[in-house]
Amino acid sequence: MGHSHHPKKVNNILLAFTLNASFAVLEFFGGLYTNSVAIMSDALHDFGDSLALLFTYFADRLSHREANKKYTFGYKRFSLVSALLNGAILVVGSVFVIKEAVERLDSPEVVKPEGMLYLALVGIAVNSFAAYRLSKDEGLNVKMLMYHLLEDLLGWTAVLIVSIVLLFKPWYILDSILSILISLIILRGVLKNLVKVGKIFVQHFPEGLKREQLLNDIKRCAGVKDVHYLQGWSLDESTINITLHVVVDGDMRVVEVDKLRKQVEVILQNANVSMWTIQIESDKHENGDLVKGVKPGHHNH
Repeated sequence: MGHSHHPKKVNNILLAFTLNASFAVLEFFGGLYTNSVAIMSDALHDFGDSLALLFTYFADRLSHREANKKYTFGYKRFSLVSALLNGAILVVGSVFVIKEAVERLDSPEVVKPEGMLYLALVGIAVNSFAAYRLSKDEGLNVKMLMYHLLEDLLGWTAVLIVSIVLLFKPWYILDSILSILISLIILRGVLKNLVKVGKIFVQHFPEGLKREQLLNDIKRCAGVKDVHYLQGWSLDESTINITLHVVVDGDMRVVEVDKLRKQVEVILQNANVSMWTIQIESDKHENGDLVKGVKPGHHNH
C-alpha cells in the first residue's frame, strides 16, 4: 500500500506536536509571569495547533486502516471528529481569553514588556523551525498546519512589536487589543473549518463537484436514455462518493451494458470521485407499475 514514506511524515507531525505542546505550556506560564493576555491568547493558539497536530496524527493513523465489516466505508471520517473536537476546544478557549481581555480594556493592567519580548523571540524561532520541518511534507492536513504555523508567526511578530512599544511607552491597553485581535483570528479560522466539517456531516453535495456537468457528460454516452437519482456525499475532505441510476434501452446486451458502465466510471474518475454505485435500468422497467407511471427524469431531487 505504499506506506514507505508514511513514517517520516508522521515523525515530523509528532516532532511538531512535541515542540508546540511543550512550548504552549511554557508560554502559558510566561503569560502569567508577564501578566500579558496577548501572550495568553497566543498560548491558546499554539495549544490549539498542537492539539490539531495530535488529532491529525491519530486520524492519519486511523484513516489508513482498511474498511471492515463494522466500518464498511473505512475510517476516514474519524479525522472529521477530531476537527470538531479541536474546534470546540478552541472556541471555548478563545471566548475565555476575549472575556478576560475585554475586562482589561476598562482598567489596563501593567505587563512586563521585557519578558514579552524574550517570549516573542522564542515563539518566532520555534514556529519557524516547525514550519521549516513541515514544509518538506505534502497533503491537505499538512497544508492546514503550515497555515496555522504561519498565523502563529504573525501573532508572535505582533507581540514582538507591542512589547517593543511597551518598553518605551506605558500603553498597556495595546496588550488587550492585540489579544482580542488574535482571538478573533483564531475564531474565524475555527468557524470556517467547522462549517466545512458540518457540511460533510449533513451529507452536503460535495463542494467542487459540478452536478449538472456530470449529468450532461453521462447523458452524452451512447445508449444512455436518462440519468436520475444522482446523489453525492463526502466521506472526508478528499473522498467523494456518488450513486446514480442510468436508464438504457431494454434490449441492450450485458456486454454493451458493461462497456457503458466503464464509460460512466471514467467520467466519474475524471471528476475526482473516489467511490461510486451505478445502477443500470431498462427503460421498459421504468414504465411498469413499480413507479406508478412516474416517467424517468421527473424525480430529479
